[in-house]
Amino acid sequence: MECLEWFVPPLPQLVTVGYTVWKPGMRHFSRNFGLYDVILVRSGCIFMAENGREYEVRAGHILTLEPGKTHVGYRESEEDTELFWIHIKHESARSRIPVEQIPWSLVLRKGTDSDPDPAMRPMYMPKFGYLGLDAAWPVLEEMMRLHDSLSVGSVLKLQAEFARLLAGLQESVGRANPESPSSRLASAVAAYLRRFERAPFGAEMLEREFHYNPDYISRCLKRHTGMSPLEYVRHIRMERAKRLLAQSPELTVKQIAELVCMPDPNYFSRMFRKETGVSPAEYRKRRIGYS
Repeated sequence: MECLEWFVPPLPQLVTVGYTVWKPGMRHFSRNFGLYDVILVRSGCIFMAENGREYEVRAGHILTLEPGKTHVGYRESEEDTELFWIHIKHESARSRIPVEQIPWSLVLRKGTDSDPDPAMRPMYMPKFGYLGLDAAWPVLEEMMRLHDSLSVGSVLKLQAEFARLLAGLQESVGRANPESPSSRLASAVAAYLRRFERAPFGAEMLEREFHYNPDYISRCLKRHTGMSPLEYVRHIRMERAKRLLAQSPELTVKQIAELVCMPDPNYFSRMFRKETGVSPAEYRKRRIGYS
């Protein structure tokens, strides 16, 4: 299965949602417009083509048709086909990624109160494939109910259900895809580094533990978390430092630097600013008003 990689913000915008039952002999008309057209089939089968590529969208399947591409029914329905469809507007740059290459464990930088703009973060929309979709049907039914009786009081409820649907589809993709060997290794390495975060770091310790070349270990971790082993250890230590700064006002910055295995306070401060955008003292002041 492939997924479309989108970036948020902005969140994808729900334009409309619909439900229909296609009867035998019906065929989708040809269309090319500027929205995503997502088809989720509950029973039966619909035959759709996008720019000449044909898809048999059967029960439990999802197909995301893309803006600017011509889609059309290339065969008539052969049985009653129950489906939901959603039109979505999203301006994010489009790219495709095989589901086994999605970096589910990628560590994303958290926003801080010094950021002037939100960070761009990825989300994944299934392009085509079988997901079962059992958890999606109640959400879609609620979306239809809210849409059909739309009022000022239900606008945000409809949007919330739409966000819930997108999150559920992404989770279904993750569950349907077995972990790749590199993903399993990256998860094991990340867990190991967390367990021994206070130990002096060395690539040879990973080689002894996992019996792989250190360069291969580093590539796997980088692919799935966005960080090398050393960068991951620093990230863990910075997360612990943030907790100590916020929760232990009696500790000095120098003491915290020592507790997170960075005894040089100047080096600690440089790494902390690189991670968070502010100095340790400023971070503490903003979190607990300590000065």
